[in-house]
Amino acid sequence: MYKFFLFLTVCLFASVLALSAILLTVFEEKPRISRRVILTPEHIKRAKQIIDVHRYRVRPGMIAVAKVLSEDADLAANYLVSRFVKGSAQVTLANHSAHVLLSIPTPGNPLGAYLNLEATLIETEGMLQPRSVHVGKLALPDFLTDMFMSQLIRWLRQSPEYRLGLDALQKIRISRSELNVTYHWKGGFYQEMRASIVSEKEREQLFFYHSLLIENSRRGVTTAVSLAEILPPFLGLAAERSVTGNALAENRAAILVVTFYTLERSLKSLIPEAATWPSPVRRTVTVSGRNDFAKHFMISATIAAYADTALSDAVGLYKEIEDSRTGSGFSFNDIAADRAGTRFGEKAVASIDLAQQLQQRVASGLRDSDLMPPWSDLPEFMPEGEFKRRFGGIGTPAYQQMIQEIDQRVSILGVLH
Repeated sequence: MYKFFLFLTVCLFASVLALSAILLTVFEEKPRISRRVILTPEHIKRAKQIIDVHRYRVRPGMIAVAKVLSEDADLAANYLVSRFVKGSAQVTLANHSAHVLLSIPTPGNPLGAYLNLEATLIETEGMLQPRSVHVGKLALPDFLTDMFMSQLIRWLRQSPEYRLGLDALQKIRISRSELNVTYHWKGGFYQEMRASIVSEKEREQLFFYHSLLIENSRRGVTTAVSLAEILPPFLGLAAERSVTGNALAENRAAILVVTFYTLERSLKSLIPEAATWPSPVRRTVTVSGRNDFAKHFMISATIAAYADTALSDAVGLYKEIEDSRTGSGFSFNDIAADRAGTRFGEKAVASIDLAQQLQQRVASGLRDSDLMPPWSDLPEFMPEGEFKRRFGGIGTPAYQQMIQEIDQRVSILGVLH
């Protein structure tokens, strides 16, 4: 019996030593990749093209192929890792494989400040297969990676949105220049996604603010209403609910409801059950007397609140570039509305303290000038040729000077202080 307990003690001690050794090799003091996320209007354009091809050309029952450029695959990975775990990523495509490198910060971890992961993804008949996986300095055997991937896929299939995507995926082909994702479109994806993507708690929040919108819209007698008049009661009630709830979630819900109303859209496109909710009295929402400013402001605020500032700025800039080519022209005052909305949405979810600070500021009352910076002297309605003649294009010194001036004006808006 003594020898048996001695054997158990030795095994336990050896296991602890082995685990300690593994942990020491997993975490590292420096990231292996550290990159900023740089989103441009061209990236937004290409993403929109992929979505438009699916939306307008792919029908239920069809097998389709989505082509993703290597640059966009790399950007998407870096954006997602930055967005959700504050890290960096790099994806390098080769023929029939992709090399992936991730660095994820682990603040406060005494074993190391970063978790670095590296792997090669190999083409198969279906899902990509990870090989040569390294976690820090620890190399994982392929059989262990296969076990983990099998378990991960089983776990993902428990969620409707992931299960639908996995079922649709046929194969992925990789070259140095692009990813080709072949999928079988069965239809019904959006309906099931909408039913699962918004939680019961979020639906309750959205219904609460929608009910407030119904009540307030019926009080008005004019055909137009200022955003400065709409927002205070929403953020005021968000402040009350935040005493026992989540200020960030309340702000997101309030912003989303106001955005859909400003765009004259129903929430049923996001939540199917909203089709049965009462409809508000339709009134044109304005900022500084203009409906386009209100739309730019609220769309950017929503993107910043639900995604982030970089994406919001890139989407706003893409819209202006497209307008300069085919629409009303490039307008720096629209950019001003975009960037004001972005900063508003950013502050609404930056932290509990800042979210509550914004609630109190908005609830105290607003004027249009608190939301929209001075804009009458900003160039607008410029066709592409005139924009390039006057400013040389995106990123030039003349263009950057205008953006810096706009950002300076936005920074002193009353709603942000």
